[in-house]
Amino acid sequence: MLVYSIKENIVRNVMIPVLSALFLFLIGILIINWQLWQMAKMNNVHTATVSTQKIENILSEAVSAASTAKRVAEQGCSSSGQLALGTEAALKPHLRAIMIQQQGKIICTSLPGNGVLIVHPETLPEQKLMLLPGNRLVNGIPVLVFQMPIAGGRVIVSVSDAHLQDVIANASNSVDLGLVVADRMFTRNGEVTGWKAASWAGSLTTSSHFPFSLAWQPPAFFSLTRLLQQGWSLILLILALSVAVGILIRRYKGKSTTFEDDLRKAILQGEIVPYYQPIVNGDTGGLYGVEVLARWKHPKSGFIPPDVFIPIAERSGLIIPLTKGLMAKVVTQLKPLLPKLPDGFHIGVNISARHINAPSFIGDCRIFGKGFQGKAVKLVLEVTEREPLIDNPHLVENLNALHNAGFVIALDDFGTGYSGLSCLNALAIDYIKIDKSFVNRVSEEKDSTILLDCVIDLAKKLSLRIVAEGVETKEQLEYLNRNEITLLQGYYFGKPVSYIDFIKVILSKPRETVMV
Repeated sequence: MLVYSIKENIVRNVMIPVLSALFLFLIGILIINWQLWQMAKMNNVHTATVSTQKIENILSEAVSAASTAKRVAEQGCSSSGQLALGTEAALKPHLRAIMIQQQGKIICTSLPGNGVLIVHPETLPEQKLMLLPGNRLVNGIPVLVFQMPIAGGRVIVSVSDAHLQDVIANASNSVDLGLVVADRMFTRNGEVTGWKAASWAGSLTTSSHFPFSLAWQPPAFFSLTRLLQQGWSLILLILALSVAVGILIRRYKGKSTTFEDDLRKAILQGEIVPYYQPIVNGDTGGLYGVEVLARWKHPKSGFIPPDVFIPIAERSGLIIPLTKGLMAKVVTQLKPLLPKLPDGFHIGVNISARHINAPSFIGDCRIFGKGFQGKAVKLVLEVTEREPLIDNPHLVENLNALHNAGFVIALDDFGTGYSGLSCLNALAIDYIKIDKSFVNRVSEEKDSTILLDCVIDLAKKLSLRIVAEGVETKEQLEYLNRNEITLLQGYYFGKPVSYIDFIKVILSKPRETVMV
């Protein structure tokens, strides 16, 4: 059993923080990688689009040069016509040569001496645009050819491979572009190779003006190089956050476990003690009741606030033995004081929804009630709204059964929790305790009591008695007295005190019969 407990602690206190930090780190890496992948895809699309526009601009020069050559062909290829072709080729830096073919022969070119660059140009197919490999050129260098039909022939304009290579190779180091025309591709290495659309698994960016496309491979979803080069700073940040979260979880698990164990021991050793906060008549100042509040007197840490240990007790189920122990102490402490207490004196105990649902709840309350037999005190079960109350029919049945047995049911912290108005319909409620957040709004400012006015009006229409919590100022007291709210509670009348100090409170207050 001890070995199992040690293993369980190792898993809970070590493995869970480590796995949580690792999970958070992996999720962070996945998100960073996804973002970089999306950026890479957008960059590739942008690069391909810009490169397509650049090649379209080059081909626009070819179109202009072909139009000039067409006019020269119409006028006959004279020396002035050849000069015009040479001038056109020189002014268009991306072009290599301009040739005019008529009747199956080259009649005029932009090269000196009517030189011909393409081997057997008359055998070229009549395509507007085509890629020619190096073996079809005199100098062995591939070109992109643009053709325009004219009367009796065509104009052939060749585009320099160097400029095409500049566009493709220098577009981006991360994008491998290829110029595709028909069934051939011009690669970034300056070679013309065969290309089949059916076997291409990548992406294509097609020109809207000329019959060519740019082929490129989409980026891989995961790239370690891309991740390290572009996302290293974010990786370090995610790593630091993951380690920090792991440390926080480790500390939380350690503290939560230790704290829960300490609380369990405190309940067994009787360190949870009742403190009593007076409930008084706002008009007379008479003591009409008390609310029992749990206080943890830790032997080393001193008093631990209830808002620290009560949520842990509710979450762990320790609230049930805690409340039972508190009830037993209240009976032990207040029973000898019964002769000093007025008839109808209220003794309120906070009850959680988890305890109400427990099989022992009704029995626990009846044992609590037997401790005050023979004295006309009112035992008030103050039900908190921190959890939904009416979702469980068993809970409603238990509360209504205790109400029929003589217990007073009060809805604590009214207006701040889950249940709200639905509780007033389903449960036999005797009192609502207005939360101090409403009372604290009361001031000399205009409209400071609008919300509280609504709550009070609602309670009166439903014939519910009211206890106002958190009274701290004279203005609040006067407002509540004007609205005939008899039962008041708050620091204005007294803080929660120990049993000994509560005896002093009883002796200092006028004894009155409780009439509400």
